[in-house]
Amino acid sequence: QNARELQQILVPETLPAIPGFTLTSAYRPAQEVGGDFFQIIPLDGAEQGSTLIVLGDVSGKGLKAAMTVSLIVGAVRALARFAPQPAQMLAEINQRLHGRLQDGFATCIVLLLHPNGSCVLSSAGHPAPFLNQREVELPGALPLGIESTTHYQQVTVQLHEGDHFSLYTDGLLEARSPAGELYGF
Repeated sequence: QNARELQQILVPETLPAIPGFTLTSAYRPAQEVGGDFFQIIPLDGAEQGSTLIVLGDVSGKGLKAAMTVSLIVGAVRALARFAPQPAQMLAEINQRLHGRLQDGFATCIVLLLHPNGSCVLSSAGHPAPFLNQREVELPGALPLGIESTTHYQQVTVQLHEGDHFSLYTDGLLEARSPAGELYGF
């Protein structure tokens, strides 16, 4: 129960309004508290008008996963002020996690969405998003917490009016029907 309450604090209850974009989210943990998380942070300063979107999945379940999520979310919220570039943010979080996950890891994707639809993204072993039902090609990279010197690459995608851009964790792909069959894509 404590882990579930902690996890509810770490996932936004309401989504911010982003002019020109419509956001929706669904978050449904299975029976046990998982390590999935996301944050949507409107930025000010040099990136005024841009939005940082972070989605990830910590290996494991229960209180241990929830505590790791809290560490990641705290780092994301702190780094959003001075390191909102996706690849740099992942490298910073990776250094903070290395040696603290007791053989665990976390996948994560970070997007910097600009008001003009330009979207800079970087992935740390996280499943690639879909843009209009096509998987966005991302360079491969190790998940967070495995190797302290991992470097992450960024790609830029241009979003246009009417586009549908979907982010998800592997929990979506691992969901099962009542008969036990994997839904997959």
